[in-house]
Amino acid sequence: MIRLILLAVQVAALVVGPVPASPSVVAPSSALPIEGYLMDADGAIGHLEANIAAISIVGVDGVTLTRSGGGLTATPDIAVEAIALAHRNGKKAELLLSNYSESLGDFSPAIAKRLLTSTRHRAAVVKALVARVKKYGFDGVQVDLESLKPSYAAGLTAFVKQLRKALPRSKRISMAVMASSTVKGYKNAGYQLTKLRRVVSRFVLMAYDQHGPGWSSAGPVGGTPWVQQVLAGFIRAKVRRSQIDLGVAQYGYSWPADGTPGTSLSVAQARALAGDRAVFDTTQQEWTATLADGTLLWWSDRDTLTARRQLAADQGLHGLAVWELSLADPLP
Repeated sequence: MIRLILLAVQVAALVVGPVPASPSVVAPSSALPIEGYLMDADGAIGHLEANIAAISIVGVDGVTLTRSGGGLTATPDIAVEAIALAHRNGKKAELLLSNYSESLGDFSPAIAKRLLTSTRHRAAVVKALVARVKKYGFDGVQVDLESLKPSYAAGLTAFVKQLRKALPRSKRISMAVMASSTVKGYKNAGYQLTKLRRVVSRFVLMAYDQHGPGWSSAGPVGGTPWVQQVLAGFIRAKVRRSQIDLGVAQYGYSWPADGTPGTSLSVAQARALAGDRAVFDTTQQEWTATLADGTLLWWSDRDTLTARRQLAADQGLHGLAVWELSLADPLP
C-alpha cells in the first residue's frame, strides 16, 4: 500500500508572506468552478464522462497554428462529442488555440512570431477562429500561446482585442499564462497584463512544470511554496483575483538515476511505479518516490488538487484549471 504521510494541516496555514491577503470573504472551496482540459486521445470522451459532474467547463485541446502562423489546424475528432456532452450536462466547452509544434515537440516561438507580428496573419486567424466557434458551437476560445518574447507583447494584445471584437459577446475569451514569480517576469514572457485583463474574461495561471526532465533536476511539478510565489507575482501584476483560475497539474515526471531521459507519467502510472515507496511531501503537497534503481518520481494528484482548491478559495480566486483529464484520477 502507498504510505500516506499527509498531515492534517490546512493549506491556509501555509499561505504566508509572498501571497497578499485576500480582501474579501470567499465561497466555500467546494463551490469553485473547475476547467478540465481534454486532449485528443483514445478514451478521451470516457475520461470526460467520468469527470463531467466535477467540472464547469471543458477545454478541448488540439487546434494549433499552422507553420505559417496564418492558419489553423483541423479541429480534433473529439470536439463534437465533447461539446455535446458538456452542453447536455449544463457545462461549457472552449476551444484551445496554441502554438504547439508537433515537429518541434514543444511550443514554437517562431510560429507565434509569425502570427503576432503580422497584421494579415492575425486577421486571418481571428476569422478562422470565429468560424470554428460558430461551426462547432464552442462557448469561447482560450488563447494558449507560450514561449513568447517581450517583443511579441503588443501583437498578442492586438490579436486578443481583435478576437474579442469579432466574437459574439456571449462567447468568452480566456488565456493561459506561463508562470513567473515577478511582475517583470510576466512582462518578459510577452504579456501586457494590464491591457489584456480588459478583454480577457479569465486567466489560467499555469502553476506547474516548476521541474521536469530535460529542463531541471528532480523536484515537484508545482510545489506549494513556488505556487504561492507565482500567484503572488500575478496578483502584483494587477490581475483581478476574480479573473484567475489556478492551474493544477494532474500528472508526474521521472528522473532516471543513470541520466537517461525521463518521461511524463499519468497519476496512475506514477502511483503504480512507486508502490509502497510513495511519500507525500507535506511542504510541496505532492507525491514523490525513489525507486529501487534510483529513479526519482514526483507527481501531483487529487491530494494536491484538494490543497490547491483551498489555496484558491483562501485567495479569492475565480477557480481552478486541471491539466489533464486523461492523466488524472477522477476529480473529487
